[in-house]
Amino acid sequence: MTVISFFLTRHGETQWNKIGKFQGQLDSPLTEKGYQQAHLMAEQLNQKNISCIVSSTLARAEKTAAICQDLLQCPLLLNEQLIERNFGSWQGKLINEVKLDTNYQDIFHQVNNTAPPSGESGIECAERFQQCLIDIVNENKEQPKFIEQTNKHILVVSHGDILRCFLSTLVSNFSNNHAINTQDKAFDNGCIFQINYNIEQQNFTLISVIDITQSLSVALTE
Repeated sequence: MTVISFFLTRHGETQWNKIGKFQGQLDSPLTEKGYQQAHLMAEQLNQKNISCIVSSTLARAEKTAAICQDLLQCPLLLNEQLIERNFGSWQGKLINEVKLDTNYQDIFHQVNNTAPPSGESGIECAERFQQCLIDIVNENKEQPKFIEQTNKHILVVSHGDILRCFLSTLVSNFSNNHAINTQDKAFDNGCIFQINYNIEQQNFTLISVIDITQSLSVALTE
């Protein structure tokens, strides 16, 4: 049995996260807290034998991944299939404004085929993320000794809602109780989910959740 461990994480906090604005496939810079979260992520993963980092091409994720790479000292690859869910006309708007949409709860707190205006459904982005992880494995399977490396660990730096959609629908053992929350059903910046992918059975299983928030609260008060 060949199992690949993925450590899935959301980028550090951004300026738009801080003021409650939908980013989607738009972008904003990391805050000081976001930089600290990225450093703490790397520290938490320093003993996990990460062999490769794969990041979304959006700048907030790429910057988080680069900070992790400095400590983990492993290759960093960019993949546009890991970018955040496309929230269409919601992107760039304040969350409090978007909440007035009659489909808000159905779109943002469920995973289904309903999409924001001109945007992407939860099912579509979950399947996009899943296929990206499978492609990462398949692209590496031809490398020498890959099959023997049953402890291969890959860090994936992505985004909150695409992680929510993927984990909630396509990962065994996951429930919303495993989300690290600062808002209802919101995956906090810097959260880390370890999942295993069984190549023979072609399924994903949640193994553990790493919470950096307690370490961050200590770091911010030092």
